[in-house]
Amino acid sequence: MLLLKIALAVLPVIGYGHGVANKIVSSVVRLGDVAYYMHPIQSPKPQIDSSTLDSRLIAEPCTILTIKGDFPTLEELRTTIAEFKSKDDVWSSDFAQCIVVQMIWRRHVLTNDEMNALRNLGVRSINFFYNTQSEAELPQGPYFLHHGQIYQAYRLYPDTSGAFIVSIVSTVPDDGDGFRSLDVSAYGEQHPSTLSVAVPSRLYHTKTKERPYAGLRIAIKDIIDLKGLKTGASSRAYTELYPVKEANSGTVQRLIELGFVFVGKLKTTQFADSEWPTCDWIDYHGPFNPRGDGYLTPSGSSAGSASAVASYTWLDFSLGTDTLGSIRAPAAAQAIFSMRPTLGATSVTGMVPYSPNWDTIAGFARTAAEYKTLAQALYGSKDTDNKIYKACKPTKLIYPTDYWQVDDEASQQAFESFITRIENFLGVKRTEISIADMWKETRPEGADESIAKYFHYVFDWSANRDQWTGLFQPFIEDFTQKMGKAPVLNPQIRFKVGYTQTVTAEQKAEGDRLLKIYHHWFYEHIMPPTDDGYSSSIMILPWTNGEPNYRDTYKEGPQAFTGQGFFFYNIGPYAQCPELVFPIGTTPYTSKFTGEVEQLPAAVGLLAAKGSDIMLADLVSKIFDHMDPEINMQVSEQVPLEDEL
Repeated sequence: MLLLKIALAVLPVIGYGHGVANKIVSSVVRLGDVAYYMHPIQSPKPQIDSSTLDSRLIAEPCTILTIKGDFPTLEELRTTIAEFKSKDDVWSSDFAQCIVVQMIWRRHVLTNDEMNALRNLGVRSINFFYNTQSEAELPQGPYFLHHGQIYQAYRLYPDTSGAFIVSIVSTVPDDGDGFRSLDVSAYGEQHPSTLSVAVPSRLYHTKTKERPYAGLRIAIKDIIDLKGLKTGASSRAYTELYPVKEANSGTVQRLIELGFVFVGKLKTTQFADSEWPTCDWIDYHGPFNPRGDGYLTPSGSSAGSASAVASYTWLDFSLGTDTLGSIRAPAAAQAIFSMRPTLGATSVTGMVPYSPNWDTIAGFARTAAEYKTLAQALYGSKDTDNKIYKACKPTKLIYPTDYWQVDDEASQQAFESFITRIENFLGVKRTEISIADMWKETRPEGADESIAKYFHYVFDWSANRDQWTGLFQPFIEDFTQKMGKAPVLNPQIRFKVGYTQTVTAEQKAEGDRLLKIYHHWFYEHIMPPTDDGYSSSIMILPWTNGEPNYRDTYKEGPQAFTGQGFFFYNIGPYAQCPELVFPIGTTPYTSKFTGEVEQLPAAVGLLAAKGSDIMLADLVSKIFDHMDPEINMQVSEQVPLEDEL
């Protein structure tokens, strides 16, 4: 007969007075093959009036169950435990052997039947605490009892794709809006040199009207500020020079207030410029793309942000940035969903700048429905939540023959199949246009050159002087003054430092003027403006070409990329409008590494008029809801498998 050990106590909540405010007690616990981090609990206010738990318990996994009325039946207990298991990747049966019963409003003495109900669940010990303060109620879920104190259970995952630059946890106590680096590591015997990322139990968070995204996990690109951490932009010199940030970026603070849980910062190309692994990544090693044979380029600049979402099911979302393709290209390469938003759709305060005319903050998700959720959090409002847009669907699908068809036959077949499905969903046939011919027919008076030639220098002149005056010049001057020497920079940035300072104020003004001309022409002749967030037209563009791009490619020198030219990825940024890039299937290729036939992502972009961000995210979600299982199966093949750990 199993004896039930009972430790009758009242739960103390860890508090930090003036003398110990900077002391954080934490530890790593292994339960079988899974590692956990014990995180101190923030002190609720008012504090629970309690005595001490059994101080003999050391890192004891336990589950808090809350009783507000009658004690649950055995069937109700089983249902609760089953919900824990299905909803949470942190809780496991290891936490069920010790139960901490939290009683709200009144004390309750367990009967023999109630004791037997717990015994039948495999419980070996019971602890109690009585809580008359609803403000101090602890969420049900997994915890650790350790020397008479209680800690939250964070599961540790290995960053096997090398996507993270730092793993973080919230500071204690700081009301949840400040962060510090995670001071623990695990799985070194299995995954040497990898960071451990700590994620809290999903059971700790309950969605409310004020916090509708409570518990959703997110990580951010390391050019965006987090309070209590440095923003490094993948530069050792930049990281060394500047102190930790005293405030979150505007977008981060918005997401915190909506309930998102931040778990780390992610690798980026240096200063979010144009680099390719592995030859251009000097200060840090480039993250891995899990698609294909695992040795394809992750693209950039939001390489780590894409890699994390593509690799890990335990991470819901990530944030990156897009200046001229830094969100869209990694989404295409790693078969996930992301959208460059309308310029100004969300705050870009508190991030390392490139140019205010071009910088945007965007996010990554694995499915269309999940991306719609993220888009609403980033760009939406109460007015756009569950809004039904007039006419519901766009009435025109623009198919620019400048970029269609693609040369790779397998890719074109996949694209054609998907476009036909979009036509069926919208109830319209594509409208083929040549952007180059349309420009030639409707260009402004005095603009006698082709569209490619006329707008060749728009980004170069409009953006690169900003990168010099707003970033490189003050950084280099600050570093040189403090350190007595120039900072070490990656090859592409060394080139850009020399180049950007040659762009004159006159060229900057001309680039901005040309940008306005394009903007006006686009909305007069290509796509009509939005009407109350609704875009009557959408444009489809190819974002993959069926050719593998490997991460081990050597080059004679840096890319020397300045943004000159006019290509398919310029269309949206020049019009300052949203473009959502997503996978539509795969095409086969023979890996030079494995010699096997692997699957390469095939991706398209849907572009809509400025200000239609929520409508576009909603449209893509509805398109995938409407698709037959075949296409959804092809896309779902790109979702990462369940983690081994």
